[in-house]
Amino acid sequence: MAASASRRPTPSGSARLSIGQVLDVLQEEFPDLSHSKLHYLEAEELISPERTASGYRKYSRADVDRLLFVLRAQRDRFWPLKVIKEHLLEHGVDDDVTSIASRPGPTSQIQPVRLDRRGLLREAQVDEELLEELESYGMLEEGLVFYGASELEIVRAARVLADEGLHPRHLVMVRTSVERQAHMLRSVAQPHSRPTDAAARGQAQSLAEELGESLNSLHNALLRKQIHRGG
Repeated sequence: MAASASRRPTPSGSARLSIGQVLDVLQEEFPDLSHSKLHYLEAEELISPERTASGYRKYSRADVDRLLFVLRAQRDRFWPLKVIKEHLLEHGVDDDVTSIASRPGPTSQIQPVRLDRRGLLREAQVDEELLEELESYGMLEEGLVFYGASELEIVRAARVLADEGLHPRHLVMVRTSVERQAHMLRSVAQPHSRPTDAAARGQAQSLAEELGESLNSLHNALLRKQIHRGG
């Protein structure tokens, strides 16, 4: 499992980190974090690292704490960047930036993890047969050495459904629906991206993620409505 955030090295005092060092520090908790994402958050005025005379970005401890708050608010609370920005303008970063992960929210129980196959079986409380079935129906990628929070969530959900007779072979339509939806959202976000502009690529990625959150909320609301209607 990933190291605790409290043990993660961060700059202290007057120390400053380069953008590469910031990625090294944070990618264990946020493996998809990239230069383009940092550039986009800066372009949106959510972070503002100092610049050296040569134009290189240098991040203080306060910058890293602010960045952590932004990333955790997106991941754990599904806050859009507009809401995060308004919160920061009004309240600043919470005294304890780690507290945001424990607040109630759709994924508040999902913590950063790094599991081998045996660890995934143990944490999800499933057997090898279910994992192999999920792989055979394209719900888990085959050949992974380590598994993260998303894979753990998939397997746990699949276990609950399988216990009631809904096995991966019955859920192929869910996977294909998700693939179509992801393609649709990437198509909507793509015009905002430019290959030579890191900030624009980050903006496109964040837009797709925010649209995905809205689509997920719509799906859940419609599903609840249909279930209640059929009751």
